[in-house]
Amino acid sequence: MPRPIIIAHRGASGTCPENTLLAFRRALEVGAEWLELDTQLVENELVVFHDDALDRTTNAQGLLSEISLADLRQLDAGQGEKIPFLHEVLTLAVGKAQVNVELKGVGTGKATAVYLKKMFAQGKLAASDVLASSLRLEELHCFQKLMPEVRRAPIYETLPSDFEAELKKFSCWSVHLHKSLITNRVIKMAAQQNSKVFAWTVNDLTEANHLARQGVAGFFTDIPERFIIREG
Repeated sequence: MPRPIIIAHRGASGTCPENTLLAFRRALEVGAEWLELDTQLVENELVVFHDDALDRTTNAQGLLSEISLADLRQLDAGQGEKIPFLHEVLTLAVGKAQVNVELKGVGTGKATAVYLKKMFAQGKLAASDVLASSLRLEELHCFQKLMPEVRRAPIYETLPSDFEAELKKFSCWSVHLHKSLITNRVIKMAAQQNSKVFAWTVNDLTEANHLARQGVAGFFTDIPERFIIREG
């Protein structure tokens, strides 16, 4: 049985402030070969941030949409870390890990595609370095039209009635499902569309082993160091 792909969810977010350079550096230090992050647009700049509100992960209150980029960059995202730009995380990861960029906010499909196109043209990144995913299927569709060469993955919290049709429409490399949705039937349906199934968010070894036996190709974890086996 192939070893599942381990994806550091928002970096090593179980031990470091999520979606910060500290969390991503820690994930790389423990041997993560995949990083996952969330993109949002603030003043037409792509920043790495998950929530619509600031309260949970910073020392500020209010909505992300109501803060200026300059003020956002002054916030403490935990342990003195700043909210990073997308380019900072990708620069950190180049040559070390592949990156799953989740298109989290409105407009991120187009903005991320435009940014990646520049990076590819400059030889700073390759299509094989990136996987784009989103719960917002309209953002994923927009990204697909602009960057068809980059792998794609829809994200589902609940399984849609037209699951197979949607996988076919997006020509998915993978599909990212909440772990409660994983069944043999779902994995078989995905395989029929040449799609891998990744589960989120898995932090328990027993649960991970069970999912792997079911045929899950990989999973997102807050604690990558718990699952990564170093060679040698």
